[in-house]
Amino acid sequence: MVKPIRGSQVTRPIPNNVQAECICVPKVYDFVVFTEDINATVPLPATPPAGCPTTVTDIFCSLTTEPFFPITCATNGICTVLDRRPINIDGVNAALVKLRQDIPVDVTLTGTDALGNPTSCTIAVLVPFIRQVVLCFPPEFTNENLVCRIISGDCVITTPPPVGGTPFPASVGIELNVCKEVQVLAAVKLEVLAKFCSPRPPIDIPVTSVCPPLLFPQQCDFFPQPNCDCQSSFNSTAAQVPTSVGIHLNGLTLSVGTASLVGNICNGCAEVNTSITFTYTDTDAVPPNNSFTFTANSFTREQCTSVEAARTQAVVGNGTVVTAAGDTIDVIYQLVLVDGPVDSYALLIQGLNGLFSASVVSVSIGNSIIIQDCNNFPSPTT
Repeated sequence: MVKPIRGSQVTRPIPNNVQAECICVPKVYDFVVFTEDINATVPLPATPPAGCPTTVTDIFCSLTTEPFFPITCATNGICTVLDRRPINIDGVNAALVKLRQDIPVDVTLTGTDALGNPTSCTIAVLVPFIRQVVLCFPPEFTNENLVCRIISGDCVITTPPPVGGTPFPASVGIELNVCKEVQVLAAVKLEVLAKFCSPRPPIDIPVTSVCPPLLFPQQCDFFPQPNCDCQSSFNSTAAQVPTSVGIHLNGLTLSVGTASLVGNICNGCAEVNTSITFTYTDTDAVPPNNSFTFTANSFTREQCTSVEAARTQAVVGNGTVVTAAGDTIDVIYQLVLVDGPVDSYALLIQGLNGLFSASVVSVSIGNSIIIQDCNNFPSPTT
């Protein structure tokens, strides 16, 4: 007699829902990265190791570093807490921790042995480093809660041997420029909502061409420089004040002297080919001597216009003024040039410290200012 089968024959799925789990993980209490320049004189063994040169002709060093990735809790140097003091940072209790780390450096010495044969040796030394760092470092923490790593850096010998070599030195000068990482870690138990991970199916390998992408490297955005809209040259010299040049200096109207404006703006339609110099020579025998020289260092904005028979070029930038007393003053300036039936220019100068102000307006006789348009690439259409 056959008995019927009762109940389901379907296998029940294994549950894998999000649920509370307790895990033990390292918690990062603090994490800081900084650069440091370290100069130290490190002693070498009194008795040179076997194979080291007796006459040293060159010394170089190398630094052991760890890349930032992969992230690890291991360290290539031991941080030692020398001192800690409580400190308040914007209402948060922290610690001012004085740390010491001995940074491993390999020093290689090359030269010749007692028989004149070439030889070299490498000696591992420790370069001490001490610095105070503000950290979240609870009183219960010790050296075991610190992770100190040298992420990158350079090593330079500051005491190279003289020409012809030197006997095996007792010490070497070392300069390190390093990027240091300091972490404060402690194991904690956390309750988290989680579920177990399931494996994924394999990913099909895409079919790719054996030919690489035929792309040119991207051009740096600072070269080539864009063309100016126009270019100019000017040479207005020995103009009489106030006959053809009016000058106001620090609120006073100057009544005697000579002035000259000489230079180029965007010569060859390139910003870098710009030179602007204005000189006022005070010929009044009565003190004070108001002579000064202005030199443009750069300009940040250029505007070119053309109205009927006249072309105008205006620039704004930074410059320097040197007074008759020898004082050097940083200034900003605006220069407007007009190339027309009658050439003219206007120059405004303002000291960054507010102690110098000058305005110059001149009508030049003859063809002393020449402004020409620059041919630029057309703007792309949208």
